[in-house]
Amino acid sequence: MKVLYVEDDPASQKLVQKGLAAEDIEVTVVGDGSRAIEILKSTPFDALLLDIMLPGIDGFQVGRAARREALNKDIPIILLTAHPYSLREYDAKRLEPVAALTKPINFDKLIAALKSIDA
Repeated sequence: MKVLYVEDDPASQKLVQKGLAAEDIEVTVVGDGSRAIEILKSTPFDALLLDIMLPGIDGFQVGRAARREALNKDIPIILLTAHPYSLREYDAKRLEPVAALTKPINFDKLIAALKSIDA
């Protein structure tokens, strides 16, 4: 499974990348939304892990761009945030994520969500 993880916090990047690598999940980490959109245009992924609060283009915008621009209109999205209130926003529901997880990340829930995609 190939996953694009969009996260601006270096500590979170390393933690998730290490945890997913232990599960034999290939992770590409990107620190900002505009770079994520560019990568999505040229590289196929099985899932998109999106931090919501990003500088510039936020996670909601990345998810909408991936779907709207048909980069991968059916790509499964998992939303990640340190601010649980943002998961109740209209944008979160509109993306129809397969999971919406709060930070600190519960790896059991993250792995379960990824495995549900891969099933």
